[in-house]
Amino acid sequence: MNIGEKLKLRRIKAGFTQEQIAAKMNITRQTLSNWEVGKNTPDINSIIELAQIYSLSLDELLLGKIFFKGVLGMYPKLTKDEIKITIKNHFPEATNVSELTGGLASQNFTFEVNGQCYVFKTGTRMEVYEKENLIYNNYKGVLPLRSAIQINESEQHQPYAIYHFIEGVKVFDLNSEEIFDIVPSVLQILSDLKSINVSDSEGYGHFDGKGKAPYRTWIDFIEAIYNEDLYNWHQIKNKSIDTEMINEAIRKLITVIPSINLRKKQLIHGDLGSFNLIAHRGRISGIIDWSLSMYGDHLYDVANFLFWNEEKLQPLIAHLKVRYMSTLEERTTLACYMLRIGLEELYNTVILNQPGYDVEWVANRLRTITKAME
Repeated sequence: MNIGEKLKLRRIKAGFTQEQIAAKMNITRQTLSNWEVGKNTPDINSIIELAQIYSLSLDELLLGKIFFKGVLGMYPKLTKDEIKITIKNHFPEATNVSELTGGLASQNFTFEVNGQCYVFKTGTRMEVYEKENLIYNNYKGVLPLRSAIQINESEQHQPYAIYHFIEGVKVFDLNSEEIFDIVPSVLQILSDLKSINVSDSEGYGHFDGKGKAPYRTWIDFIEAIYNEDLYNWHQIKNKSIDTEMINEAIRKLITVIPSINLRKKQLIHGDLGSFNLIAHRGRISGIIDWSLSMYGDHLYDVANFLFWNEEKLQPLIAHLKVRYMSTLEERTTLACYMLRIGLEELYNTVILNQPGYDVEWVANRLRTITKAME
């Protein structure tokens, strides 16, 4: 989803015409149109003004992040002062407490102790921290991971963890030249994930803090998205979304499942993107947020990159298409996984009211993928 697409969706969702926005901003309709089709990019002052007109934060406008029906995640947001107090309970000498942006449900802060930097994370269930600790202990020799020095849960406090800081910045914050530089490193990360042996692990799909996943086979996980005992799609009729589009995506998914040929169980991050990869000096220095990690086909991570199709990551997307879409079997398998990713996202945000990305964009993306398979 590029910036122009986001601006257009936000304008339509707010109920404005191009002429109305142009009049409010004292610009020409053509200028706005050029922004929305991607011919030009608005400057920061114009972006701020658009966010104010649409009553959105800059994150909501530019990142496509919104919290549906007021849902703010599993736990209430803590104030910065509350987080400072919690940090100082462990590190009384902590200084420079600063918030990190980008989390849908979690809150992340950095702080320093005697010149050393750490990360404080809260806002997600205890199982997430257990999973990240499990993955670090098992795969720290293969993948660039951060270690937890404190995981805490009590009746008085929501779960939180304190991690060693990984040097670098989120890939989202890199410029276009720096994005090109880290492409080989991301490709290597995908190869490293593929190489990890998880054949002795229990089950397929999303695993818990003990490393146990619920599905007997990988196909069972893929097929679960249309299992009425697990996903009640009938509720979609009461929501403002195209039910026929959902049904067509499920029909297409069913037809291409036979193309899946998983030869070896692999570790999947489940949410690789510009916000979960840390870069430093032209390479990936860290992979964070393993809340959606699972066992299955490593191509699911490739499909995740392709589904979200981040404008920031287009140089990487181009390489992924060359490397992973050379055969009909690969293309069909990736299309299958993209359909499942889109369906899962819509179910979680529209029916379960979980924090998620722009429903209209996800629906349009799913529709585009479905149509391309005709």
